[in-house]
Amino acid sequence: MLYLIGVGLHDERDITLKGLETMQACERICIELYTSKWKGKEALEERLRKTITELKRGDMEEGMGKLLEDSRTRDVAVLVPGDPLVATTHVALFLEAKRLGVDVRVIHAPSVISAVASTGLSIYKFGKTCTLPRPQEGFAPLSFYDVILENLRVGAHTLCLLDVGDRPMTVKEAVELLEAAEKEKRKGMIGETRKAVAASFGETDVISYATLAELKRTAMPTPAVLIIPAELNDIEREMLENKAF
Repeated sequence: MLYLIGVGLHDERDITLKGLETMQACERICIELYTSKWKGKEALEERLRKTITELKRGDMEEGMGKLLEDSRTRDVAVLVPGDPLVATTHVALFLEAKRLGVDVRVIHAPSVISAVASTGLSIYKFGKTCTLPRPQEGFAPLSFYDVILENLRVGAHTLCLLDVGDRPMTVKEAVELLEAAEKEKRKGMIGETRKAVAASFGETDVISYATLAELKRTAMPTPAVLIIPAELNDIEREMLENKAF
């Protein structure tokens, strides 16, 4: 059987008891860390007294068949930072397992999608999520701008996931990316006076609610997220004033 097990946002202490018990029973344990800076691998190996193999991007994409074939004859756990089915890569793994007749079970854990509730913004008011990718030569998509604009038009908040890559994108870089997109799109959505929420969830939550100009000067830990809120209700405003610095 294949187990997709979420390991949470920061380290091994975020894992559920169900997740730990399942890992202890598995013959092979792998972890995917190429999209995350999760910090608990060594401590988890010590606790389980088992070796955890780190999967590379190719193992999860091109090498998916080998992983699933192994899951036919023994219990294999794939550990995923956050919740297992948030990323499309793991949804593809789940669907391929089903297609091949491999039994698969999902064990959930805290993720950034649920952690944003710590900001005080209502989960019910979030619209589409977008990713802010670090521009590279020949690759500088601006689709995130359109997502934010569409959400604002219907009164919805936007969760912007920041590129991790070899180095997590800083909030300063994210704001500069939004400003560059505004220069290109010219819809008047992004300006120095627009307020946003920057947050980092991990050992402790760090949350800042300020203008984009102020957030550029904020020393926010990474990895972080940026939230472009629509109009706040009274409860959201009070929560932000009490939780943010």
